[in-house]
Amino acid sequence: MLPWIGRNWFLIAFTGALAAAAYAPAPGAAGGAFALDQAKPWLITGIFLIAGLTLPTRQLGVALGSVRAHVFVQGFAFLMVPCLMLGLDPVLAAAGLAPELRQGLLVMACLPTTIATCVAQTRAGGGDEAMALCESALGNLLGVFVTPVLVLLCTGRDAAVPVLEVLRTLGLTVILPLIVGQLISLPCARALSAKRRWFGTATSLLLVALIYHIFCNSFARGWNVPRSHLFAVGTVVAVLHAVLLVGALALSAAPVFAFGRRQRVAATICASQKTAALGVPLLTILYHGDPALPLLSAPLLMYHFLQLLVATALTPLWRQWADGPVSPPAAGSRVGD
Repeated sequence: MLPWIGRNWFLIAFTGALAAAAYAPAPGAAGGAFALDQAKPWLITGIFLIAGLTLPTRQLGVALGSVRAHVFVQGFAFLMVPCLMLGLDPVLAAAGLAPELRQGLLVMACLPTTIATCVAQTRAGGGDEAMALCESALGNLLGVFVTPVLVLLCTGRDAAVPVLEVLRTLGLTVILPLIVGQLISLPCARALSAKRRWFGTATSLLLVALIYHIFCNSFARGWNVPRSHLFAVGTVVAVLHAVLLVGALALSAAPVFAFGRRQRVAATICASQKTAALGVPLLTILYHGDPALPLLSAPLLMYHFLQLLVATALTPLWRQWADGPVSPPAAGSRVGD
């Protein structure tokens, strides 16, 4: 039991934070006893300072020559997935899905891959860990700059927010901590590498606190979203994740990329995942003060929860396929497991 809790503590904490916010939102809401509204900028700053401390930019220099991997993973994350969601948005609008949930899906589509999860899951699945490490670091460094631009282009949010204020906030709470973390990491890379697991835990705790605050604010105001809408967006997220997994796996077989099996495992995992560690803080900045923020965050949080469950289920199948001549795992068939 204890080993299972140790492996899945983030999912447990995530679920507990939502339950606590629903049961007693006042302490975590704006003006509440926990003063999380005042701590929020520091939570975001802490997440990106840790990202700067742990992103292995030295290894980026070694792996930057793998242009085909960059084109595949970054092109999939920043071009193909946003285009797919833009094409799907009119269909969801015609079906009557709440505009906030549709915007949340578009924001999710513009995010890079996960910072550490994709690397750990590639390693566990027998994939090319060096490739996953490089694409994770490159994607999240690009995402700090590319994702806000994509979000503004895809959602038209630039007409609703003071762009200069958003840029200032991004600079102070995202870009500056990231740069400071990188500067600190250069002379201390070996010592920091030994503490990578603890940094990952700290990032997860900061993220849970931020999610808790967002949903406390929502429940304190009154949660009036029909459950049918949440069920609908959950269905969209599940289908989307299956499509991205199968699509990335199929595309990675194209002769132009010349990937081996281990590279295809890494490419598929990295291309199909979306980071909550970058996404939730960016949503908090871009939609500051918007009462619909929990709805906007819901698709990303559902996707994050689902990708962890699916990746865990697929790990033995990835490893078996990477090591031997058997068919690749049928990603879509395991989503409901």
